[in-house]
Amino acid sequence: MRLLDTTVLVDFLRRKENARRFVQGLEEGGERGATTEVNAFELLVGAYNRGRPVTARLAAVEKLLSRVDVLPLDRPGAMRAAETLSRLRADGKDIGILDALIAGIALAAGYDTIVTRDEGFRGIAGLRTQSY
Repeated sequence: MRLLDTTVLVDFLRRKENARRFVQGLEEGGERGATTEVNAFELLVGAYNRGRPVTARLAAVEKLLSRVDVLPLDRPGAMRAAETLSRLRADGKDIGILDALIAGIALAAGYDTIVTRDEGFRGIAGLRTQSY
């Protein structure tokens, strides 16, 4: 199962052809996209300017999020994220807290692929990356 990272979602919102084609291909193939609440947070941050919502941006983010399943951060996801980040740091790598949470949520929910342009997800045990 494939999880959509923030990069593909932002590119979709920015109407980049490769992202739009990818998301439309999922839908046409009968696959419902999925992302996480952490990705939703990252998108929502971009919908605000100086603490105020930008109405058009906020509406576009909400519309996009309504088209995909949004996985919550729960205890199993938090545990997988902590384990993943701890292992990476022990190997001298650090993907940051938010990407660790995204990876942990994905792994705990049974996802094996993250669709992204972010190289930081490479090398996480149990996860493949897919470009778009």
